[in-house]
Amino acid sequence: MKEPVLKKGSIPLYFQLEQIIKSKILTGGFTPGEKIPTEDELCETYQVSKITVRKAISNLVSEGLLDRKQGRGTFIREDGGKSASTFKFSGNIDDFVSDGLKMSEVVLLDVTRQGSSSKVAKSLNIDQGTKVVEIRRTRNSKKTPVSYIKNYLPLEIGKRIKKEDLLSKSMLQILRGKLKIKVTRGVQYIEAIVADHDVATELSINIFSPVLYAELIMFGGDGRPVEFAQHFFRPDQFRYTIELKL
Repeated sequence: MKEPVLKKGSIPLYFQLEQIIKSKILTGGFTPGEKIPTEDELCETYQVSKITVRKAISNLVSEGLLDRKQGRGTFIREDGGKSASTFKFSGNIDDFVSDGLKMSEVVLLDVTRQGSSSKVAKSLNIDQGTKVVEIRRTRNSKKTPVSYIKNYLPLEIGKRIKKEDLLSKSMLQILRGKLKIKVTRGVQYIEAIVADHDVATELSINIFSPVLYAELIMFGGDGRPVEFAQHFFRPDQFRYTIELKL
């Protein structure tokens, strides 16, 4: 197949090259453990500079798709870049909001109190500007970010949450087990979006990279929202599976 021509414009050349190589890795164009073309070969094939090639390769190494081996070259990781975490949804609310806790390490970024935005207020059924607790965490697999989560809770609920619990428990486990709140149902929306600066920074990806985005609202026994969460997943590190019983 003829290689695509990289065009100068609003999209940097290194990013174009990075996406071409990444696509080949994820779709099987390269095999696990295979050595990729040298810098000179990539420069000749795509008519770009060594600086462009090095930046593209460096980003893919940081993403965990490539391995540099001193004196030997750059290779496709043995897992072929397909070490994506899998979340299976069976219809049980405990699976629905587990966040893949068992398969990843949790990094607590911060816990703050702030006035609610229009979106958060609408989701929690409160007045805009009402104080809420925002919790930001990432879940990593082998030191690579898998997901970035922002939880918003009414102040009277959020202020009771202990930081140590955020490192080892899902929000559902905290609400039910620690705070003894009866959570009866959840509503989740899923769509594909592009990463803004905040999301790109926490997931260690480029701005405008595609991410899987999920919103979740959990409701208490009285029907009132007790939590609103925003989940951002790296598509190269996460796979969402729905198991249907027919």
